[in-house]
Amino acid sequence: MLKIGCCGFCVNQKIYFAHFDVIEIQQSFYRSLGERQVRNWRQKAPKGFEFILKVPQCITHFPNSPTYRRSDLSLEERALCGGFKLNRVTERIMEELFAKANLLNVTKFVFQTPPSFKPTSENLKNMARFFRFYKTRGIYIWEPRGREWTPQIVKEVCQELSLIHASDPFLNGPCVWGDFSYFRLHGNLKTYHYSYSDEELRKIFAMVSSKAYVMFNNSDMFANALKMKKMAISLQ
Repeated sequence: MLKIGCCGFCVNQKIYFAHFDVIEIQQSFYRSLGERQVRNWRQKAPKGFEFILKVPQCITHFPNSPTYRRSDLSLEERALCGGFKLNRVTERIMEELFAKANLLNVTKFVFQTPPSFKPTSENLKNMARFFRFYKTRGIYIWEPRGREWTPQIVKEVCQELSLIHASDPFLNGPCVWGDFSYFRLHGNLKTYHYSYSDEELRKIFAMVSSKAYVMFNNSDMFANALKMKKMAISLQ
């Protein structure tokens, strides 16, 4: 099973649905999704299409993150966010996310932590408490960022908490743990404005296992994902 797609609707939805069978929704990271919005997505999507939700920033990112500029949370609510804290704000937001996930038949959730979230004892304790609290609610995919998260630490955390490791193989190396691989391709270290070469796409093929997701999150994501899908078909 190799699934190829994009992080967000980068083209008209009708065009996207015609070419791909999976998408990672990014809007859920910045602000709450509307019920009408998600029902519309589900209605338009073809049978068997898979939605994956990126978990809200209030779970993973501290309130000083610039991404909060697009948040719909009050300053008081933001003060309780980040670092996998469990409290009245984060629990409410997770329940709202699960409600939208049910409408989309979502089973997989992506958690992307910023470089400021380091493997300290407090952060590891909060992660353990959070994922044990929501243990039965879904399949959790985690993309850590920052040099402090060594492959060994990541593997140990994923093993302990039953997480799927997500990685950009060009920036952070291969996925180290999980029932499937989950690649998130961000372009390069300098800019989101990037297009992968045919050679780079072939390198990705060499890295993927029999069960893998390859999700593009760069400026040319649609073209790159489409080309990789064509390559996959030709190699079957």
